[in-house]
Amino acid sequence: MATYEDIYGKRVKEFDSDPTLTSSYEGQVWYDKSTGVLKSVVAFEAFSSGPSTIESFSYNSGSLQGTQTAALIAGSGPASPRTKTESYNGSGFSAAPDLNNGRGAGECGGGAGTATAALCYNGTPGGGPTLNYIEEFNGTSWSEQNDLNTGRVQVCGAGLETAALVFSGQTSGGTSHNETEEYNGTSWSEQNNLSTSVRNAGGGGIQTSAICLGGVSGSTVYNNTVEYDGTSWTAGTNYPTNVRGASIIASTSSDALALGGNNPPSAIPAVGVRRYDGTTWTSTADLASSKINACGIGTTSAGLSIGNNGSTGIGGVEEFTKSVNTITAAAFASGGSMNNARRYFSGFGIQTAAVAHGGSPALNTVEHYNGSSWSNATAMPATYSGQGASGTQTSGLVFGGSGGPSNPGIKSDTFEYNGSSWTSGGAMVVARNINQGRSSAGTQTAALGFGGYSPGGLRSETEEYDGNSWTAGGALPAARNHGGGSGTQTSALAFGGLSPGLVSTGLAYDGSSWTSAPSLVYAVLASGSAGTSTSSIAMGGSLTVPLNTTNQAQGYDGSAWSSRPSMATARRYLSGVGTGTAALASGGSTGSDTTATEEFTGETETVTSKTLTTS
Repeated sequence: MATYEDIYGKRVKEFDSDPTLTSSYEGQVWYDKSTGVLKSVVAFEAFSSGPSTIESFSYNSGSLQGTQTAALIAGSGPASPRTKTESYNGSGFSAAPDLNNGRGAGECGGGAGTATAALCYNGTPGGGPTLNYIEEFNGTSWSEQNDLNTGRVQVCGAGLETAALVFSGQTSGGTSHNETEEYNGTSWSEQNNLSTSVRNAGGGGIQTSAICLGGVSGSTVYNNTVEYDGTSWTAGTNYPTNVRGASIIASTSSDALALGGNNPPSAIPAVGVRRYDGTTWTSTADLASSKINACGIGTTSAGLSIGNNGSTGIGGVEEFTKSVNTITAAAFASGGSMNNARRYFSGFGIQTAAVAHGGSPALNTVEHYNGSSWSNATAMPATYSGQGASGTQTSGLVFGGSGGPSNPGIKSDTFEYNGSSWTSGGAMVVARNINQGRSSAGTQTAALGFGGYSPGGLRSETEEYDGNSWTAGGALPAARNHGGGSGTQTSALAFGGLSPGLVSTGLAYDGSSWTSAPSLVYAVLASGSAGTSTSSIAMGGSLTVPLNTTNQAQGYDGSAWSSRPSMATARRYLSGVGTGTAALASGGSTGSDTTATEEFTGETETVTSKTLTTS
């Protein structure tokens, strides 16, 4: 028998504590002298939560295509008929081109393919006759293709855009179906039928190796597992319970995951997940939340579940990973409350070393944040609100803004901060409120201010600071206020705000001029923003005029904006500092001023060791 040393070419090592782990430790064993146990790095299965869809979707079982980091969802929702499509990039959702034909609420069809080469089929036009429409997505737009032979809803699908499979479903009269059809990229052909007519089953795989699980016919719910080999269906091992509305992630008919669903008469969706190897169903990691009629996508080692625990509403993401890494999902967490409730203020620094200064109502107070709590620091020379800001906790810059009752008027003042005291810097060329949303970027000696407001109206001017004085830079294409900003003096972003109406447009600055950049997922003003020109986040703000408040966040990855997890507290006119993956949101208005602080952390992956035990 081969020994451990024969296999790995090394003996079991002893460490005083865990070594710094990487994936190279997978399968290796060591002895941790501090705890007296054997440890190793082994693959394990787990779900991690992600952001929600932008729109509400319903009954989307099977209507998702792609991979864990490049997916597409299309079809029905609470309003009928629905043409909405969204894409997922592994971090969040963004709007994609609409379908040509709407799918009715609760009666969608399904899909197959990838995020840039997808099929969407069937559905109803909102309570009308069942459709047999087929649409193909090429990454840019949807186009109508040859119809299915049998129109139906609540179907199962599998395969690729040019090699798809559709089976099961029901017509609008309530009759369940067993028809199976194959698509070759041009037309559909009838194949051998399922042995049982069902709707609301779980399905997945590829055209030559697909799986169909459970489903409903009349009032009967099944636990059948049937497998397709490209020609005919054969019985597999029955699922442990009767189930409907389960979503399937499958590479083939013998490599599948079944997620959620329920077993009537219970109306409670399940959290359970089981793995199928072609012979046996075995339990694996549970979903974080119960789900029925959700979407399953990807592979059995890197999958996605998108959907809620019912038939309608905004759907959340759960990512399934079989890996040596522990994945911690992106999220906001509560931080220490500010000492002073404030709005219309700005900040600078990073998540663990931030400064908040001024703001309304008529404040000159300054606070430092250390990653857990706020402490009062040296006050500003006078009361200010709506200032621009840049820099670090020990080398910061603030500029422009409005004075308070004892310091009236729109200002061009600039102040430099060294962590304990304030000194005057060169005055701005144009006096203005500049940071109602953070229309600023850069450092203390290389800062950028753009847009804003003065008594003459919205501003388009851009100014650059060199540590001594301000000079004119390239103007914005159109004046805007209440927008977001991030980056440096030579590589900055501007997004959202009023120009003069509410806008979602993005702009990029290269040190001399502004050019078009990707738009936000949704238009917002008065958000807190942070990050760089390739990794930014916009937090909260208002989605309407007149103003409301939102807790939604959206992030930029260098190529597109997409949704991010939401804050606990909805607010506008807050401060945002830090990076796109380690940001701080503080203060603002919820309708009244708040001291709330939240910390955003992007998704992380860490190699994790496991203790070896005997049983």
